[in-house]
Amino acid sequence: MIEIRNMTTSYGRGELFRVAGLTLKTGEITAVIGRNGSGKSTLLKTLAGFLKYQGSITIRGRECRDYSARERAREIAWLSQMLKTVQMDVETLAEHGRYPHHGSTRRMGDADREKVKEALRMTGMEKMAKRSLQELSGGERQRAYLAMVIAQDTPMILLDEPTTYMDLVYQKTFFEILQRLKQSGRGIVLSVHHLEQCFAFCDSICLMDQRTLVRKATPEEWAKDTDTLRAVFGIEMKKTEDRELMYPYMIRR
Repeated sequence: MIEIRNMTTSYGRGELFRVAGLTLKTGEITAVIGRNGSGKSTLLKTLAGFLKYQGSITIRGRECRDYSARERAREIAWLSQMLKTVQMDVETLAEHGRYPHHGSTRRMGDADREKVKEALRMTGMEKMAKRSLQELSGGERQRAYLAMVIAQDTPMILLDEPTTYMDLVYQKTFFEILQRLKQSGRGIVLSVHHLEQCFAFCDSICLMDQRTLVRKATPEEWAKDTDTLRAVFGIEMKKTEDRELMYPYMIRR
């Protein structure tokens, strides 16, 4: 579990980004939404340890800044929206997720290999395990990096706009994978632009506006809070019983 209290961090041209209070739990999928420049990526990068902060961020009761990089990597996995096309195959990339758990020798053991195989199976990348990342499409490359994050086997996973290059079919499959990770006890926090998806699959939604956390609420609570959604996005979210729609929530002007 991650607890944030009175946290501020620098943003862009020295502007401040603020979160008064926020709890992120394991066994829960939390979406972070907001307009471009609202602070979604800043929140995730701060939690991942890439940005300095004032105030308090605790991971399982211990202050985040007191963790070494390796210790933090055993607690939180991070996947950026900017993925490098490095010269290695999919399986080798997934194996990188096991490095925080190794000793100084960094040798893969049987348990590590099983974690990697499980991650490749979960993401549907087992048949592409020996293919080079340079041969993959953008969506396939994202799935390969997701396998690396899953293999890292951390209590919390942070994903920055992870569905950007995925086609519509795999986007739905991707959220089904997150559901399975949640059921295994992991906590997932992801920034996302597709409101219908996060309302359909996420347990809670954090709304960012003007570099500040507005509040965290369930999809049902946000659907009722039409004034706030309209003030930020100019739209409302409505739940529908139409089974022909891909997602149970629809955007309304």
